[in-house]
Amino acid sequence: MNTVPAASLRNPRAEVSPSVWLLRLGSAMLTLVIFLMDWLSTLDVAIAVLYVAVILMSGDLFSRKGVATVAWVCGFLTLLAYLLSHGTGWLLPPFARCLVSLAAIGITGLLVLKYRGSKDALREQVRLLHRSEAFLAGAQRLSQTGSIGLKLPSAEMYWSDEARRIFDFDDQLQPTLEYMMGRVHPEDTDGLKALIEQAYAQHANMETEFRVLMADGSSKFVRMLAQQAHDASGCCEYIGALMDVTASKNAEEALHRSQSQLAHVTRVTTLGEMAASIAHEVNQPLAAVTTNAEAGLRWLNRDVPDLGEVRSAIERIKSEAHRASEVIRRIRSLSRKNDPSHVQVDLFEVLQESVALIRREIRRHRVSLEVYPGDGVHLVKGDRVQLQQVIINLLMNALQAMSGMHTKERTLSVALGTAMNGDVLLRIKDNGPGVSEQNLPSLFNPFFTTKPEGMGMGLSICRSIIDAHGGRIWAESELGHGAVMNFSLPAYEHMPS
Repeated sequence: MNTVPAASLRNPRAEVSPSVWLLRLGSAMLTLVIFLMDWLSTLDVAIAVLYVAVILMSGDLFSRKGVATVAWVCGFLTLLAYLLSHGTGWLLPPFARCLVSLAAIGITGLLVLKYRGSKDALREQVRLLHRSEAFLAGAQRLSQTGSIGLKLPSAEMYWSDEARRIFDFDDQLQPTLEYMMGRVHPEDTDGLKALIEQAYAQHANMETEFRVLMADGSSKFVRMLAQQAHDASGCCEYIGALMDVTASKNAEEALHRSQSQLAHVTRVTTLGEMAASIAHEVNQPLAAVTTNAEAGLRWLNRDVPDLGEVRSAIERIKSEAHRASEVIRRIRSLSRKNDPSHVQVDLFEVLQESVALIRREIRRHRVSLEVYPGDGVHLVKGDRVQLQQVIINLLMNALQAMSGMHTKERTLSVALGTAMNGDVLLRIKDNGPGVSEQNLPSLFNPFFTTKPEGMGMGLSICRSIIDAHGGRIWAESELGHGAVMNFSLPAYEHMPS
């Protein structure tokens, strides 16, 4: 598609070239010559029929109104030449020749008028087509969307200017499918070829994203949409669009990095709030190590050392040290700033580790916790640290929601199960005051909080994490009867390979 300059969008009849003026002058001279010949000649022929040539010439020199005027002038000159030559005597042969000339002039005039009308209509359609092409080219430049056509199995291709610009093709080059594949990133080439072959074999539409390598070594992200059609000869043709989505991809990656950084800050903040619990969790095994070490020394200092008791004390020391190291490992994993790594994890193991980190908070809030592991192994594909962050956040919210209750026992239940669609489901239910109906839809919105000291980012980050894992998170509540926080993740065995 060629870009049409603005000058070509003006009315083509607004300007007349010098060559047209010369032709108009020539037709006027020819008309004068025919008139003189018709008036002064003594030949017994219908010389006025030659006006047909003048009318035919006028079809390309004048507008429809001008053609009609030329036809009327030619008819008038025919009658004038007859009157000047024969006076008012209506002689049969000369008058018959006059009538033949007038009929020829009239018929030719009508045909030329019809031709001129068709030509004007065609010229207007061409002008509108050029205008549409100019607007389309401008819209494609603004939206960074190009159009392509692909015929299969011949692999002939059509490229718009914007599509060429996206691939950085030269204007003089007629790109082929093979040349296009040469610009696709090597890691995406096989997938794109397989998609085209599969779409052609199954008569399906195409929709994909791939990377394009530029001459300077940079990459572009391109989205391709193509719909199958058939031309007049019955050949299969794909008509589609290429969109440069590099900017949106970069923005998406920047947003993902910002969310990861915010999630890391939230984890560190959560660890700060749990400092007392963490200190208690670490102090308990360290105190047990000290106690067992002292006991072991006493057994060794006896007159007859009891090596069995010493061995048991050392085993207990080893167990408590391992317990302390596990606490430290979980704290370090939560505080570490790493890129998310989605691997196979057992959600029940993640739940156990999360509960272990906040066990003292559960006791401090005097909450009775019940965990229902469900049947089987609940495998998901995800980042262990991020899933721990979600579970800890939901558990802490439930504990804080029940902190103001003094009239009934505080209970918290966590249940693992399977959703109707086969996803792994985790439900955290408390018997706190619940959430009002008007606040429920806004619960996961950024900066929305029902706590006076809250920032309103915890549940929003939880939703971002679950969304990134391909799952969903939602809340259920009835005011005065507690709240239920649910999230589901695709089961690992049900995920497409």
